[in-house]
Amino acid sequence: MPLKRTHAAVLRKPGRPKDPHLELRRRAEILAVAASVFARTGYAETDVQVVADQVGVGKGTIYRYFPTKKALFLAAVDQGLHELMHAVDAVILDEGLPALERFGGAMRAYLRFFAARPEMVELFIQERAVFRDRHQPLYFAPKFDERCEATDRFVLGLISCGILRELKLEDLRDVLSDLLYGTILTNSFTGRKADPTIQTDNILNIVFLGILGDRERRKYSKRAKS
Repeated sequence: MPLKRTHAAVLRKPGRPKDPHLELRRRAEILAVAASVFARTGYAETDVQVVADQVGVGKGTIYRYFPTKKALFLAAVDQGLHELMHAVDAVILDEGLPALERFGGAMRAYLRFFAARPEMVELFIQERAVFRDRHQPLYFAPKFDERCEATDRFVLGLISCGILRELKLEDLRDVLSDLLYGTILTNSFTGRKADPTIQTDNILNIVFLGILGDRERRKYSKRAKS
């Protein structure tokens, strides 16, 4: 009899094969829910059980992917930052687009990301408040090492061919980052539901054309050079 049972077990059809992408999908689902919960209740007040309940899994499953609440929170921040950088990179590094379209399109992608994911503004603010020494806040002046080099080459190319005037890259990056980050903070704090395309067009109108008339711009340019 034992031999027969063993033989039957060998002949039994295998169960459903393990989905190799299941863990990636589950991890992404947990992070999406966690971002929403942390943004709504704050880091200190968030109970991981609430995240588990909304995902529809046990609390132990959350801890299998993220061993602590801190790890879960920081992973949600990093995931949002990765998605933001991917959205911006997809435009600014697309050599098939005209130069200025890439320039403006990257800004538009930045604002569109936060319009679609408003909870990420709150998470970035919380990170700076709770984990101030973690790292340089890349979303203020978003850049990774390899991406920064590619972006700088792109901007330097615009300068060398006369599309942009001579500017320090650091100054250009800081001013544009301040404009964009200030825009998403204002949208968040005031509850303003602004169209990212319209906001980008308004920013580009001021950045590209300035606020001075032609005569005053020439006068100011002379003073700046003296």
